[in-house]
Amino acid sequence: MSSAAWDGQELAELYDRISDLQYESGRRLVEKMQVKKGDNVLDVGCGTGRLAFYIVGTVGPLGSVTGIDLSPHRIKVAEAKLNEKKYPNVCLMVGRGEDLSQFPDESFDRVCYSSVFHWVDDKKAAAEEAYRVLKHGGNIGITTVDKSHPFAMRKVFEKLFSEEPYAGKVDLMAQMSMLVDRNQLEQLLYDARFRRIDVDYIDKTVRYSSAEELINLMEASSFGNFLRDVPEELRARAREDMKKAMESMRTGKYIELPSKTMFVIASKPSL
Repeated sequence: MSSAAWDGQELAELYDRISDLQYESGRRLVEKMQVKKGDNVLDVGCGTGRLAFYIVGTVGPLGSVTGIDLSPHRIKVAEAKLNEKKYPNVCLMVGRGEDLSQFPDESFDRVCYSSVFHWVDDKKAAAEEAYRVLKHGGNIGITTVDKSHPFAMRKVFEKLFSEEPYAGKVDLMAQMSMLVDRNQLEQLLYDARFRRIDVDYIDKTVRYSSAEELINLMEASSFGNFLRDVPEELRARAREDMKKAMESMRTGKYIELPSKTMFVIASKPSL
């Protein structure tokens, strides 16, 4: 996944406070996956545990939720909540989707990738590992960005970084290269032996009260990787220039941006 080395405790705690968009998307994914009482669920990229603690309410005391995340800072926030909530059937640990070797074959009924699959470096390995740890008849659920539907700010950033002092110094495609489109994701899952692959899109308009709020969300959602491809000496200026560019998109009280989320559900065939 995207480097957790850029993350920090303050950023993890910020993400926990402002990740409502990802949380609501995750809840909808859980519903689409038809998670039920008694299920054992693996939440890959669980972050600060918001969705994991929602899922445990669905699976009940006979089920379980295991959350893994690349960032020890986000796991620390999630563990602090777990110490308060004291769920005996929730387990949290640092880990990555490409390597689930700590789990035996057919350990889980569901594997959930909510707002995280686009950060996975080796998506082929992640899909194969998800298939391995799933029970027959179980499913994987993914919410992600479709590469063929660029995020709303992309054109603004392309224009900004094509001008001085950034021209030729910022690789805009570095993080874009991690994205896949619908066809690529369907093929990836099919090659990993998943079947009954269902894809759906949900469109919505997201409102931000300020450019600062939007940038904070982008930084927190990316584990601090948001500006990693900008030379260090230009990052502070880039942040301010991006805020100005975002503010130029304001319509009245809010900065309103379209959001298009791809929901993918795929099943491991029953025996």
